[in-house]
Amino acid sequence: MKGKFYNYVVINAMSAYGRHCTRRYKHIAPKADDFSEKLLLKHLKRNQNTEYGKKYDFASIHSVREYQDRVPFTTYDDYIPYVERMAQTGEQNLLSSDTINFFATTSGTTGVTKRIPVVHRSYNPVFRAASIIYNMINDNMRKTGVHAGRGLNTLESGCEYTPSGIREGYISSFVMSSAGSVVPAITCIPKEVFGYGVGVDMKYIKARYSLADRDLVYLMSIFMSTLTDLMKYISENREMLIKDIAEGRIDGSVKLPPELRAKLEKKLKPDPERAKELEAAIDFSKPEGIVHRIWPKVSTVVAIGGGEFETFYRRMKTYCGPDVRFCFEMYASSEALVASSFENDDPNYVMIPDSGFFEFIPVDDESFDETKDRPLLMHELEEGKNYEVVVTNLAGLYRYRIKDVIKVVGYKEKLPLVRFAYRKQQMINITGLKLTAEHMVSTMRNIAERLKMHINDYSVYADTESEPWRLRVFIEFEEELPEGVDMSAIFDEELAKVNEEHGRMLEIGESSPSEVCIMRKNAYLELREKNASKKISDSQVKSIRYVKNKEQLDDLMARVIRTYK
Repeated sequence: MKGKFYNYVVINAMSAYGRHCTRRYKHIAPKADDFSEKLLLKHLKRNQNTEYGKKYDFASIHSVREYQDRVPFTTYDDYIPYVERMAQTGEQNLLSSDTINFFATTSGTTGVTKRIPVVHRSYNPVFRAASIIYNMINDNMRKTGVHAGRGLNTLESGCEYTPSGIREGYISSFVMSSAGSVVPAITCIPKEVFGYGVGVDMKYIKARYSLADRDLVYLMSIFMSTLTDLMKYISENREMLIKDIAEGRIDGSVKLPPELRAKLEKKLKPDPERAKELEAAIDFSKPEGIVHRIWPKVSTVVAIGGGEFETFYRRMKTYCGPDVRFCFEMYASSEALVASSFENDDPNYVMIPDSGFFEFIPVDDESFDETKDRPLLMHELEEGKNYEVVVTNLAGLYRYRIKDVIKVVGYKEKLPLVRFAYRKQQMINITGLKLTAEHMVSTMRNIAERLKMHINDYSVYADTESEPWRLRVFIEFEEELPEGVDMSAIFDEELAKVNEEHGRMLEIGESSPSEVCIMRKNAYLELREKNASKKISDSQVKSIRYVKNKEQLDDLMARVIRTYK
């Protein structure tokens, strides 16, 4: 009863703060441009005596125009000397006047693991966005007559330390550790687990403890793929999980540090009644609505499910049925929170004006000269156009190119509504063909609808050794592909509908018909688990979308069961 009351208090406190934050952003929205300039100038004044601030004379900058003229665009390479000094010696006041007390490490999607400085000030906008999301969760709970309950939060909090003693890990580690005593009140994962990094079978922990809680009210992750992978794990380990819950134990095959196993098992109690419920509920031969059969009170799923994660969202929606609402989390990187969800079932994100100062390079305008022309500000963006995001964050990155391209789809209260379009280095650009994540998402959606099949995952590779060159596409279907289907022709037809240049190049012979490789069942799950074993949290692992090296290509080719040319 004490735990339920604490949960009720925490959820409602976060919900109330979320409503306050929503009103705050509505108040900021009409004057977002003025707000952004004031935020920038205040930030520069705060950091004018840092080494970086002195280098570019922040003290003499009094306008956005002066800032753009004085301070150059930057990439991670520009910060490596500063980061290494902090990591090795603990030296401060280099990039920020605030104490750098954490480095957010990237998952290496660009090929290099980076250390991004984090300060507590930069966590505040994330907490505000999280509170708005918890207000959405609370509203969904109340509409179903539920007023308390914990959820499954798949974020993990293990971290390591640099030689100077500064903590480092995924940004979720910083978020979870900053939340402190609030965490046990809102998640079913036991507090004893938090703080561990490698050496813990987190899939088992998430599955075992979420299944044991019949009153779970929400499921939360960074990426929707983490949740669909978890459902797959539950399906494949059904008997072990049910037995452990019935007997109040942890199976001996589960990878856990001995001291953690002892702490967890000390608190576990047999629950044969719940085990009996799960025996009837966990039936993946009937996947529709299985989430509600397992957890009748779940009303919200929170995870990124748009864009390249759309296939996982569709699968999760099948698992949930029609009565569960979806919140598409936040659009953020290790460098900054860019935008966040404000509405249920809406894949668009609202730009967050107080998490940094944002500039936008128009990528659709071929006449734009980065060396001469001024990037645009938030209020200058046009609906339907794509922009590369440049951020000055609150932790010491200045005019930083995160290499993300967003598409503006409208405005909400005069704040841009955006969708992630693609990462610049992941776009295939060969002999005039510009292939983006948007093109691939639309193509895969159309193929799934055309064949009335479900696509689990996919990748694309530019095969320049072929003459002429071609796309090699890897697709994993949930169902068996019917005989007589020409997947090469189908893929090229559907891609040409969303990317006319692809069709033109095929027609004139500048490129060869695409090679489509059908993957064996669970191939991508195997690859995600392989990456997770490389000290990458499974909540951070993404699928391979654009194949960039021989290792990735070999991994994919080893799992191909049929090829169409």
